[in-house]
Amino acid sequence: MRPFQSIICVNEDREAWEPSLRVVLASLGLHCPGRAISLFYPFANQAFLRWLTGYPQVRLQAEGLRNGYGWNVKPQAIMRLLDAGFDEVIWIDSDMFVTRDIRPLFDGLDEAVFVATEQTCALDRSDHDGAGRRAELWQLSVGRVLPSTLNSGVLRVTRRHYPLLKRWWELLQTDEYQRWQRNEKDMRKRPIHMQGDQDVLTALLTSTEFADIPLKTLRRSKHIVQFDGVWGYTTGERLRNLLGDGPTFIHCMGTKPWVARWNSERGNGLIEYLKMVYVDVSPYTLSSAKFKEHLGCDTNWIGAHYKFSAILRSLAMQHPVLAGLPMAVFLDIAWIVKRVHDLMFRQTFGTK
Repeated sequence: MRPFQSIICVNEDREAWEPSLRVVLASLGLHCPGRAISLFYPFANQAFLRWLTGYPQVRLQAEGLRNGYGWNVKPQAIMRLLDAGFDEVIWIDSDMFVTRDIRPLFDGLDEAVFVATEQTCALDRSDHDGAGRRAELWQLSVGRVLPSTLNSGVLRVTRRHYPLLKRWWELLQTDEYQRWQRNEKDMRKRPIHMQGDQDVLTALLTSTEFADIPLKTLRRSKHIVQFDGVWGYTTGERLRNLLGDGPTFIHCMGTKPWVARWNSERGNGLIEYLKMVYVDVSPYTLSSAKFKEHLGCDTNWIGAHYKFSAILRSLAMQHPVLAGLPMAVFLDIAWIVKRVHDLMFRQTFGTK
């Protein structure tokens, strides 16, 4: 019997995102040395190839993927590796930072277990998949209800899940889904079941067809930080990370610091300024700083861009969790005040 073959898969089809690609590969190289990585990156130039020689475990697939675009390539990329003979594929988004060896999260799992992550904590909870809402909107019968929407930033897939991958890829290729992806750039304005690939995946895993697949969900703060600006990484999550071992993954959702437009101090108003300051003290950026001298590309995005964020970083001694804690406390208090105000309004006027 041949040995069980596992591989990590990373894909990027946006040249401007190469800095984050280097970050995830550098962090994997440090914490998972020798672990095979398949990289789909069609923009690999000579400078990138020279840098990649420092990571011999990476197998570059320079030709990219057929019909590949953004996050919708996942089932296609994973199926290609399974077709190549691998038994298990660990998908990791290119905007991830890995803080430690990932093997304890996946080793020893039964081949039937599918792994995804818990979605970010949205303040209004409007993206919660109550009662299999996404499956119903895809006109699929509901077979189970999940406690939260799934995020596809990290996935563990085996040969046992090939039918799920094929069905996922088919739905991502439907005319209606593709039309929404092309014509509505603001993801929040798309129908909830077509906002992105993970909404389709959530629909399928809650449907009767795939409800028998055992599902392991990597939890926010315990296993992964889902940093989505003001929507992610609450005070409670930060405190748990300070007192515990911390997460294995840090996911840079929302505004990407390596392509962000860093405006002058309060140039676009106080609210936008505070949002960008919060991005400037993100745990992803502060964690990436440890590789600054080894990335071999522009790293100006790693430094502080505002006086306020520079002060927060300095007071926290550049700690990825502590730097944004004061702002997280403020945002959580603001959320509580809003919830209390809305509750009192409904009680007073009898609205739902």
